[in-house]
Amino acid sequence: MSTVGYGDRYPVTFEGRVVAATLMIAGIALLGVVTASIASWFLANIRSTAAEAARITEDELRATSAQLTEVLAELRAVSGRLAELERDRPTRPSA
Repeated sequence: MSTVGYGDRYPVTFEGRVVAATLMIAGIALLGVVTASIASWFLANIRSTAAEAARITEDELRATSAQLTEVLAELRAVSGRLAELERDRPTRPSA
């Protein structure tokens, strides 16, 4: 990542080596910043998607709970009506 080639040409003076080291560090830093920006963008998208999925799940859970409450009330009404009909039903004599 921080090579200056195949080694046949390289800086030999102090100033040249300082410039080369600065360029290498700047290149590594630039690549790190770009990589971190992309990773941050991915994480932000994943977090927003997860939050939306959790919100949708909570809404669906509330709706399902309300539906189950209605079904339970209707089942209790039908069960009560059935018990009432069985009480009112005349008994048959055995044959």
